[in-house]
Amino acid sequence: MTNVILCQGAYSKTPYYLKDDCRNVYCIEELCYYLYHNAYLLDDSFVCDALGEWVEKSLELEKIGKEIKRLSGRYGALSKLIELLKNEIGFYSDKEWDVLLGNISENIDMSIEQRRKIRADGFLAAKKYGLAMDEYEHILQTANVKEVTLRAKVFHNLGVCAAKLFLFEKAAGYFERAYDTYANTESYVSMLGAMKMYMKSEEYLAYLSSHKESYEDSLEVERKFDRLSDNWQHDPAYLFIKEMEDKKNRGSEFYKEMDALTEEVKSEYRDQVFRGRIGGF
Repeated sequence: MTNVILCQGAYSKTPYYLKDDCRNVYCIEELCYYLYHNAYLLDDSFVCDALGEWVEKSLELEKIGKEIKRLSGRYGALSKLIELLKNEIGFYSDKEWDVLLGNISENIDMSIEQRRKIRADGFLAAKKYGLAMDEYEHILQTANVKEVTLRAKVFHNLGVCAAKLFLFEKAAGYFERAYDTYANTESYVSMLGAMKMYMKSEEYLAYLSSHKESYEDSLEVERKFDRLSDNWQHDPAYLFIKEMEDKKNRGSEFYKEMDALTEEVKSEYRDQVFRGRIGGF
């Protein structure tokens, strides 16, 4: 049985609007949750008089609200706010709060775009490709055009997300933009690989014929495809499909298991393509 968390303060009828994430919070526990998952994207400017006023008046937490207003505009205000919530509210364990404080300290010299990339990379690693794309696109909207290396990495990772979602033509476009932003072999080879996936064979070969400089990179693409083909034969999904083929003559048992697999794949894909704030492809 999980521990019961006793809520503190009032549940506000008027939410506090978090403009950077386009969301509302209604109580101190929601604020704790938001900070725990997003504090490394924030800076000291998050701690402001408006937040303190809302906590003091709307949540009826006078002591905490006044302390937030006292911290407003001070160096290290965000870390001090975390310390305040750790001591006065709890919600998370001391160890969890301390890990968060350590992460804030490590990221203090990073730009907001670099911090967002860490978040986006986390979504990508977790196969939340739609959410990762939201973050990467947000970075491109705000990052300085002079940060060519960062922008190239973001374009490349957008290509990875699109490819993982089988959007190979879109992926090729992202990889091309990554290469154009900062020339690198990885993005160029990835672009060719995506093109090979969505183009007809004659179209792909025509492209290579008209771009003689792509010859060596196209050989690397073929080597990658050969390795993927060899590895696929040992993949659990391949072995499962082969097992199902042997069961084709068993009637209902075969179709029941295939239906279950189809639903599992559909559910997984929905999770992968879900997009939050920006949405759509």
